[in-house]
Amino acid sequence: MIEMNKKQEAGETPVKISVMQIDQDLKNGVSKSDMAVKYDIKPWEVDRMFEHPFLKGRRPSKRKPLSFEFVDDTEPLNSGDIAVEQEAEVDSNQVTLEQAIDDAIEDVEEAKNQMQETQEAILDMLSPMDPEETIESLIDEVEEEEEIKVDDGSFEIN
Repeated sequence: MIEMNKKQEAGETPVKISVMQIDQDLKNGVSKSDMAVKYDIKPWEVDRMFEHPFLKGRRPSKRKPLSFEFVDDTEPLNSGDIAVEQEAEVDSNQVTLEQAIDDAIEDVEEAKNQMQETQEAILDMLSPMDPEETIESLIDEVEEEEEIKVDDGSFEIN
């Protein structure tokens, strides 16, 4: 069963923290910052744990608490009936709709920032230059052009 988000209380740093412990914390809705408090470790250490391939990209489950106690009063099924799982297994790589929306918003904001940077770069390239700088650059270009020499009725480009 997934527990509702609660304010995390500081604990002692355990000698070992397992990937499955972190997996269970995520299923219980414990965020990275809450894990840092729970295990009394630094945020960068939590980030380091999430470099593990099993945890990479994972986020805590988001469950809103009910304002009432919800009780399962259904009768158990007979052996001949279709079996129903009491607690459905959730794929650890499965993304919720809320997570997908959050990711899409982040991607759109990043694309927007990149477009603004590109627009600024284009405006810098197309903005008019100082006339004196333009004249000086043209003079430099003319001086750097190759000269044509004429010797004995023939010419060479140097």
